[in-house]
Amino acid sequence: MVLEHCPGGKLFDYIVSKDHLSEEEARVFFRQTVSALAYVPSQGHAHRDLKPEDPLIDEKHVSHNLKLTDFGLCTKPKGGLDDRLNTCCGSPACAAPELIQGKAYIGSEADFWSMGALRYALLCGFLPFDDGSVMALYRRITGERKRHCSKMAFP
Repeated sequence: MVLEHCPGGKLFDYIVSKDHLSEEEARVFFRQTVSALAYVPSQGHAHRDLKPEDPLIDEKHVSHNLKLTDFGLCTKPKGGLDDRLNTCCGSPACAAPELIQGKAYIGSEADFWSMGALRYALLCGFLPFDDGSVMALYRRITGERKRHCSKMAFP
C-alpha cells in the first residue's frame, strides 16, 4: 500500500493544539472538507464515518491543504444514493442518530450530520457529543436529535 505523506497530521490534533480555530481558519478547513466530501456521493458512495481525525493536513506551512481519509466504512448503495442503508457503523461521537438507533438511513444524510460535528469541533476545540460511557453518549445524541427536530416543526 502506498499513501501520500501528510506531515501536518490529523486535523483534530491540529485543532486541539490550538485549543480551537478562528472562524476564518475553520471556514477554510470546513470548505475543503465539504469539497472533498461532495466528491464521494458524486461517485455514488457514502463515507459513513467522517470525524475530525479523518482529514489529514498535507503541509505544515501556510497552505494547510486537507486530504480526506478513512474510507473503511464507505459504501456504494446498490439501489443508488436514495437507497436506505441499515448497517450501524461510524464513530459514535460523530455518527448520526439514525445509525446509533439502528434505523434505516440515507448515507449522504448521515455524512451531513457528521459534517456538523466536524464544524463544531473546528470552532469549539472538542466534539459536540462526548462522554465516557458509550450508552450515555447514545442517549445524548438521540435526545438532541429529538429536541432539534421538534423545534423545527411548524404549527
